[in-house]
Amino acid sequence: MPLGTTSQDLTHQVTWTSSAPTVATIDSSGLVTTHTSGQTTITASYQSASAMTTLFVGNFPQFVSTGVMTIARQGATATLLNSGKVLVAGGETPGGETASAEVYDPSSGTFSSVGNMTISRAGARATLLNNGKVLILGGTNSIGLVGLTSAELYDPSTGTFSATGSMAVGRNGHTATLLSNGKVLVAGGAAPAGETASAEVYDPSTGTFSVTGSMTVGRYVHTATLLKNGTVLIAGGVNPAGAASAEIYDPSTGTFSATGNPTIFRYQHTATLLNTGGVLLIGGITEHSQDTSSAELYDPASGTFSATGSMLISRAEHTAALLNDGEVLVAGGSLGYNVAELYDPTSGQFTVNGSLVNPRLQHTATRLINGTILLAGGFVFLSSQESLTASAELYQPSSLIPAGLVSIAVTPANPSIAVGTSQSMIANGTLSDGSVQRLASVTWSSSNAAIASISNDASNSGVAFGITAGTTTITATAGSVSGSATLSAQ
Repeated sequence: MPLGTTSQDLTHQVTWTSSAPTVATIDSSGLVTTHTSGQTTITASYQSASAMTTLFVGNFPQFVSTGVMTIARQGATATLLNSGKVLVAGGETPGGETASAEVYDPSSGTFSSVGNMTISRAGARATLLNNGKVLILGGTNSIGLVGLTSAELYDPSTGTFSATGSMAVGRNGHTATLLSNGKVLVAGGAAPAGETASAEVYDPSTGTFSVTGSMTVGRYVHTATLLKNGTVLIAGGVNPAGAASAEIYDPSTGTFSATGNPTIFRYQHTATLLNTGGVLLIGGITEHSQDTSSAELYDPASGTFSATGSMLISRAEHTAALLNDGEVLVAGGSLGYNVAELYDPTSGQFTVNGSLVNPRLQHTATRLINGTILLAGGFVFLSSQESLTASAELYQPSSLIPAGLVSIAVTPANPSIAVGTSQSMIANGTLSDGSVQRLASVTWSSSNAAIASISNDASNSGVAFGITAGTTTITATAGSVSGSATLSAQ
């Protein structure tokens, strides 16, 4: 508060109004009475001054608190392990960047410490490999944007980290994408010389990085999404031209090529692969350094972007999680908004979907095996004050079944793999109109995880890995609808 100013409670002196009395009314004491679902603007007027807020009314799914992390952190990584637990690693803490890591156990709702990383880092990228280990690379542990070249592996069986090969270029604000061949594409980021167009590929079998083709333009805080045809969409980000651009990486040639441009320039946005095969870009910061509420869809068939419905709130540094029913949960961001929104791919519209326990940004969001979403850490805004938080909360969706889903068929139907190798499984959903979608939103399970594991992390979903000889049933589930296949490991 500026020097020489004071505050006064004017609750009973202001004039209260509601822009939509059919949704909610407000009396002279500031007490709101709700009448039906919708939204209204509540305004308090006093002499020549006024202030307003938006009130959302509805029956929303509930966000509930869960266990607290061992340390407050933002800019951490969060990875769903094949065991169903969540690895949270690194990030910025009250004491600076950290090497600490911990695991969330959904069965107990608690976090517990595991071994430390080999180096402190925030803003790193984590990718679940086909063998169940987690590759963590890049990020920063110093003031500024100078990125790290180092990388390391987390082994869930021992709870420890170990160094692996280093990248050719230090990166922060980069992307790391698991390719269909099990390798990891690392692209762009803030390097010592500025935004870099360079890219490299990590090979888990050798533990080394090798240079691949460069992007068409240097960029950082962009997004990278593995498309269903095995190519990778790179979209948005800060670039030297400050222009809206996107490109496609083809693993078969190791090259990038331009694709259609996004409708606007944006960075610090999110990108989510939908069941339709399209990619949804949400929010972010625009060329005028303003948060945006806009969203758009990329169509891989035409290579073009088109606008879709806008959010009710402009936001950046938020999270977007694909739910089992194929909708997308958008939570937090920007000024620590506590209002969550839900995107419906069928209508192309966003709707308000409840309030977080704590308004937060720069947090993590992970879909658990049971379909709930774990939000952890970040910055929270309480009493207009920003602070790091160790808190976490869970979102329980009201539905786990995509609209119109009738059945699921898993392919290949009877795969056979060698122990120590992997197999990508596909869940094809038949809808009530007879159309078929390759579902990205299912939860995978293995009837005998000692024979073969199956992945569910957003960075690597539906990949079975042979552990020992035998047979197991691989099942894809969305609510009460499921399909399965018998996998043999030899």
